[in-house]
Amino acid sequence: MSNLAQRLLLFFVALPLLLLSVIYVPQAHHGIIILILLVATTGSALELSSLLGLCGLDILKPRAAAIGFLVPAAFYASTFLPGQSLALMGPVLALVAIVCFAPFAYSSKEGLSKALGSTAATSLLIIYPGLLGGMAALVVAGFPRGTEAILTYAAMVFGNDSLAWLFGVSFGKKRNLFPVSPNKSLAGFIGGFVGSVVGGLGIFFLFPEAFPTSWPWILLMALAMGIAVITGDLFESGLKRSAGAKDSGSTIPGRGGILDSFDSLLYSAPVFYFFALFLGLFR
Repeated sequence: MSNLAQRLLLFFVALPLLLLSVIYVPQAHHGIIILILLVATTGSALELSSLLGLCGLDILKPRAAAIGFLVPAAFYASTFLPGQSLALMGPVLALVAIVCFAPFAYSSKEGLSKALGSTAATSLLIIYPGLLGGMAALVVAGFPRGTEAILTYAAMVFGNDSLAWLFGVSFGKKRNLFPVSPNKSLAGFIGGFVGSVVGGLGIFFLFPEAFPTSWPWILLMALAMGIAVITGDLFESGLKRSAGAKDSGSTIPGRGGILDSFDSLLYSAPVFYFFALFLGLFR
């Protein structure tokens, strides 16, 4: 299937189904979307562990899967607790870390040479996709007006990705801007920023009651999201290039791995959540 056909399938099939789920199935703090997210973070953790293995940093698959699932699931569960439940997430992450690090304290003599590298690799998994996946779970389930939050988040990320591709294909002549992803073009980056801005402002004007602030703040938020989305894509490209891999996996035909499709969503989630809290959005 061609790249154009894949994107048309995404635009006309996958995104409408996602939209319908967000609007009409909000039960359990948008539990269906969370389930999709948990599948994505678990698959991303497994793919990242494979990339790390190519660099000689072997991580047990069950450990990687557990991190990718349990950390975002803990953040999701915190949205059902009363009071300052988010304050529990720091201790939860610390607990996950010490449990994951404990086996290295009892390494065999043969395993000592790899202990430091494996510990660092495990730390990366706890943060990415663990912590960043947890932030995405808070975006989905952590706001009273969750539907508007998800739509805004999706519009800023997918709008960036779609217009970056369209501008890159149509006008992308100046390339090789970043060694980690030489095929990315200047036009694509500009299109990505335009996509985030159009997506964010579009939802702002559609659901003004969810945005107790003025449009310049949403513009600033969209621009910050544009930077985060692009950086997330480049960061994941850098990981693949470091491991000598073209894609993070082969789970999604024509698009590579799960991490290839969710990298920007994960990376931009903390930026979105910060601005939403700072501006008092979706309350």
